[in-house]
Amino acid sequence: TITATTREKAMAIRAWWLPPFLLACLGVLVLHIFAPGRAFLNRRLGSSLRFRSAVCPPRLPGLSSLTSKRTRGLTSVQATADSKKVMVFIADGSEEIETSGIYDTLIRGGVDVTLAKVGGDKADLICKMSRGMNFVAEQHFEDLSPANQKFDMIVLPGGLPGAQAFSESQKLVSELQQRKKAGEWYAAICASPAVVFAPNGLLPGKATCFPALHGKISSHLSDGASTSRVVVDPANKVVTSQGPGTTLEFAVELVSILVGEDKADEVAKGLLIERMGRSMSS
Repeated sequence: TITATTREKAMAIRAWWLPPFLLACLGVLVLHIFAPGRAFLNRRLGSSLRFRSAVCPPRLPGLSSLTSKRTRGLTSVQATADSKKVMVFIADGSEEIETSGIYDTLIRGGVDVTLAKVGGDKADLICKMSRGMNFVAEQHFEDLSPANQKFDMIVLPGGLPGAQAFSESQKLVSELQQRKKAGEWYAAICASPAVVFAPNGLLPGKATCFPALHGKISSHLSDGASTSRVVVDPANKVVTSQGPGTTLEFAVELVSILVGEDKADEVAKGLLIERMGRSMSS
């Protein structure tokens, strides 16, 4: 028989281990529920924010495409079969703010945007950007045929060594040179006008770039590098801009060229920016 003393001892032991056990179970449950947020926070604190693992499932292709095409249906702007088409290039070391700002603003303008990777393994569409963020391209440029896929404009963000990767791509440089010869629009911001356009004969009559790199383009321009935040050269169909802080102004001018002034004004209003600081080259 179990004596009263034995029962008291059993109850005392149970009272000792039961609360910690329940607390541990609760902790496991909380960690399971909030694991994605915890992973995101850890990477953020480690200064290596990874979109692929923190925002979407691992190896999910077309992060930018997936995000934009889901959100387009929630807004008044939606790309259609008749929409203008733009290819935005990225590479390892491209600038994050410029890439996302250009991409997002063009989508707000109703433009059909394709994010294409330059360089690296064709099977890997992930680009580690200049500040450590990971962007996922929709396609690799080597798998594209510009002759069969017509784009109304191609755009290069800046960032190093991303701009250098653009310059080292013979296919991309050839495509830009063909667009110049055919009188088709192309644009670049930050380091790309200096690193890609200047050495390959792609600068128009008037242009700008990241201020610290003005010396690399001044000798190619009759009036030297422009200090304007955005420079549009309609005669040569080239647009250039200075850097991360001028990205939205730059992208709104691209919307103006592709879709029209009214749409550009609408997009600028939604972004809470004023259309100013640009220079129009005659």
